[in-house]
Amino acid sequence: MDPVPRVEGVILWGDIMQAHALLSIDRERLRPFFERVPELFESYHHSEQQNSDGYEELLYRVYHPYTREMLDMIDEWMGLEPRNWRIEVEREVMLMLYAIRYPDTLLLESLSDESAIDLQRLSGYLHFMKHTYTIWDEDTRQGLEKLGIMIPKTERADPFIYGAYISAIELLKNLAPFHSFMEHDIPRQRLFQAALAAYGRKE
Repeated sequence: MDPVPRVEGVILWGDIMQAHALLSIDRERLRPFFERVPELFESYHHSEQQNSDGYEELLYRVYHPYTREMLDMIDEWMGLEPRNWRIEVEREVMLMLYAIRYPDTLLLESLSDESAIDLQRLSGYLHFMKHTYTIWDEDTRQGLEKLGIMIPKTERADPFIYGAYISAIELLKNLAPFHSFMEHDIPRQRLFQAALAAYGRKE
């Protein structure tokens, strides 16, 4: 018998992380953050640096079948340098993007060193192509840390660190009271990632 539950061959990593987090999370520590989620989201998402109009447009401009030009649009919105990947590396990433299913992150383990070097870039692709994965951001990681959720720093696409990150944000989304949510067309993962980034940003 497998010690880890599986559904259709996918390890339920996110469920395990959330179950563990529920045992140790300080809900009182979350209360001030939950009270400010709408305000924090607005200050971050609608800042000039974040280009909210460009973000919301991308949600509709990136769709199946994925193209190289779509990756370029995501890179541009994120303010990243143009990719200099070989064709084989780009094909490898595309195959991963087609195959991966939320909340699985273990497919990142299959990427070569060249394509797994930039978690922020890959998380952006996952976010706009799936609308479920959360963009990796250092301010967001700091926001989680202020809430007592410790996620290690990394630039590489480590499947376990990124898995813990998206599971932590999913957990917050599930624990949040109704007044933390607002009427908006964006994915709720973005709502909480943006609020956490504003919460964690060093003044």
